[in-house]
Amino acid sequence: MVWLNPNGKKGQTYVELRLNAPKSEKIFLDFNPLKISDMPGWNPMWEEWHCYSSPLRIYKQDYERLIDYFNKMYPVKDPFDATVEQAFDVCSDNWIGESDWLKIIFEMERNLNHVSHEERSFFTDFLNWLKEALKYTSIIVVEGNL
Repeated sequence: MVWLNPNGKKGQTYVELRLNAPKSEKIFLDFNPLKISDMPGWNPMWEEWHCYSSPLRIYKQDYERLIDYFNKMYPVKDPFDATVEQAFDVCSDNWIGESDWLKIIFEMERNLNHVSHEERSFFTDFLNWLKEALKYTSIIVVEGNL
């Protein structure tokens, strides 16, 4: 099962991806796929990007390895409301559409041979989660808790 009942946040099991982040780390990014609706005039509610059964969580020391990839694609248009976002914000919600994720995937895969074995494993796990999530949605909301 990929999607939970929209009120099913308690049933989520976070996939925690770690490379060097200590177990005591409290700052993280959550990657939450949006459950897309085809209803006219639909305006997604918080519960609709918190009902994927296995969202991803990456802690600060490790997500800092991803930030350069995110920053390369900005400014971007918000895939839901088309507002222009100037920069990735680790303190807030970032609505990232499939076309921008595909750019990130391309850049990461292109650089996999230029990182250590441990980093390659970390990036590969991230890419595998991302590709799987994109089978079910075209928007992933990245939320920071900083």
